[in-house]
Amino acid sequence: MFDGRSYLVIGVGGGGDVVSAAILAHILRRMGLNIVVGSIVWERFTIDPTPGPIPLDSIIDCREISRYACMVNPSTYALRRGKRIVFQAVNVSRALGEEIAVVDVSGGVDSYWRGVMTILDYYGLDGVIGVDVGGDILAYGLEEELWSPLADALGLAVLNRFDESYLIVHSLGSDGELPLEYLLKRLSTIISKKGLVGIIGLTLNEKSLLEKILYYAYTEASKIQLLALQGYYGEYSIRRGSRKVMVNPYSLVSFILKPHIVYSESLIARVVDKTNSILEAKEKLNKLGVYTEYDLEEDLLKENIEPEYLSGDDILRIREYGRKRLKAELSSG
Repeated sequence: MFDGRSYLVIGVGGGGDVVSAAILAHILRRMGLNIVVGSIVWERFTIDPTPGPIPLDSIIDCREISRYACMVNPSTYALRRGKRIVFQAVNVSRALGEEIAVVDVSGGVDSYWRGVMTILDYYGLDGVIGVDVGGDILAYGLEEELWSPLADALGLAVLNRFDESYLIVHSLGSDGELPLEYLLKRLSTIISKKGLVGIIGLTLNEKSLLEKILYYAYTEASKIQLLALQGYYGEYSIRRGSRKVMVNPYSLVSFILKPHIVYSESLIARVVDKTNSILEAKEKLNKLGVYTEYDLEEDLLKENIEPEYLSGDDILRIREYGRKRLKAELSSG
């Protein structure tokens, strides 16, 4: 299924995707592959109220690989506006008892790619496997239901730069964004272009490890797989009630894809490619009328609502206002 024997398995859809990256790494190690687990550092507003990804120079007590990548351990944390942030890669490090690689996304695709490259070189790895939980990385990019297009677009653009790379789309629909039927349609398009490499899935062999990681880490999308392993079926609310997920056996399935094919089907990945800052990437998507997770975090901060008091209705209201404002700015400009 894989051409190489050693890979960086990195969560690309957000900071919480490192949980599923760790679980999939467990499966791949059983298949005989040598794996380093990695992550971007971008937390939800409720954990880190400072908008945007956490730059590496804000991370304390990590083992530096280069200016674009470092290895975090159970004692690592970040300082953001004087607030101590323990991000999910650190929590996964605590659960696994191993270092987790993190890369700098603040420099756009350029720093992200350089971070991945230095980890591959440092550990002598054959390639990189990106993990997206939920499947929104399959989007064209202009879908109304997208909540976090920026991280996905950056990750896909980075994966496309490597000859030996794969994309694992894990647990379709578990982030409560794009509908399952639409994701299956997008996936069928990728398959029609010979973009499918294989399919793997979670079993009860992964249940205890997932429970252990979720004891330390906070991620709602990856929790959906545990519910599915427990036999739960039906609708489940996440993001403080702002989104709903249908938990079912699809939640346990992972599709291994060719990133180059997925990239060719993604408008936003092609648009953010060759960017040198996260703000440049955000602004390029804004010009398309795409309201990103970075925009939402900025708008949430302006509301001056303490994260613990933020309701699902607040999130929906602020997002809708931000999307309308962006459209108005584009039409008047």
